[in-house]
Amino acid sequence: MQIVDINSPVLTGGRVSSPKFRESLQYAEEFVGLEENINRFYALKLIKKAGKSFGFTSELIEMLEYYLVRTNDVDWREGNRPICYQAVITTAQDLGITERQVRNREKALNNLGALTWADSGNFKRFGVRDRESGEIMYAFGVDLSPLASLIPSLEEKVEEQSAMKALWNERKRQISAYRARIRALLAEASTNEEMSNIVIAVKQSYVEVSYSIRSYHTLERLGELLEDHRLLYEGLSDALKAVVKRVEKQPDTQNTSARDEIDCRHIHSTTSPISDKSETSSPSDYSFQESVAEPKETKEAKVCDNGSIAKKQEQEPKQSYNLEHVTWKMMLGACSDRFKDHIPLHEKPLSWEDLIEAAYTLLPLLKINKTVWWDACGTLGRTGAAICVMIIDQKAQDLNDPVRNPGGYMRQMVVRAKTGDLNLQGSVFGLLKREEESHDA
Repeated sequence: MQIVDINSPVLTGGRVSSPKFRESLQYAEEFVGLEENINRFYALKLIKKAGKSFGFTSELIEMLEYYLVRTNDVDWREGNRPICYQAVITTAQDLGITERQVRNREKALNNLGALTWADSGNFKRFGVRDRESGEIMYAFGVDLSPLASLIPSLEEKVEEQSAMKALWNERKRQISAYRARIRALLAEASTNEEMSNIVIAVKQSYVEVSYSIRSYHTLERLGELLEDHRLLYEGLSDALKAVVKRVEKQPDTQNTSARDEIDCRHIHSTTSPISDKSETSSPSDYSFQESVAEPKETKEAKVCDNGSIAKKQEQEPKQSYNLEHVTWKMMLGACSDRFKDHIPLHEKPLSWEDLIEAAYTLLPLLKINKTVWWDACGTLGRTGAAICVMIIDQKAQDLNDPVRNPGGYMRQMVVRAKTGDLNLQGSVFGLLKREEESHDA
């Protein structure tokens, strides 16, 4: 009788067991054949559709297909086992890889639950088939029966991918439809001088989101892009409706001046005033850089010597919202360190354009909707809108009484600006004074 020394080294050699290996053996023992309407290549077809999302690389799919071809339909019926008993060296030669690579790929397929092994005592692979029925009488090699257990999860994965693909395509179509609508609204709004600031802002926002959609863009990215387009469309549509409604309420005047009058300017003059090109020139960069809108001429009529009604060229007071004494240097001194971090870096001297750019890039961080920004631009000009963002940014970082809804706060600032109750100059001076006191302390 042989006595075993419990202190002797553990016996090694053969296949090392693992949870995945034991699980694959259990699936092989429970194999009862494929359903009648399913052939042995059905699982392979699902695997090719699922692809890398299920963990199967092209090398693993190649080996799995190689083994499947070397089984027969009868092997996949109840009472039989689909075992490929071809020698490892032959498999390596056929696939143009090494024997070690063969074993590594088999191990990877085992980890994915696609195969197991029916091993002989010396791990040699061989088998014998019945000449009449073609059934395997006995065989040792790669057992593919666990592959049948993957079919339900593979079908679910393929259905999920199909649904995701359909949703991806639907979102792409919706984005395309929004782009057509936005371009149509921009064309209409461009004919209205009152909307010049909003048009510039919306055009820039549209440039940022209207890039080509490629297959590598994720479903989540398309969702974000769709929401950006929806906000652009709804914001521009609401702004345009408001302007059109306001214009429709204005009474039409029938007073006209004589067309042959030369001593005064006609109400419906065909000669355009000299322009400084501030209305038509494109911004120097993508930050909507434009100062507060220039004052417009009044259309006050007067009676000329010959009795015709003419237009007196006067300027109405500029609605400055108390900004006439605020310089970009003051705003720079009043802004927070976070605001300064968003100022673009370049070799050109600092200007209002850079501060407007910083304010615009802060909108997502402050959770201020772009439609609010456009409304502020249309009311205060982009300089005024940038100052509003700077003030809100400071208030949002106030430890004692922080602004909890920056978007709503900015809407209120725009409303107060429209009623003439907004004092941006005083707010900037207050921030400068607070900054000066903090340095003195």
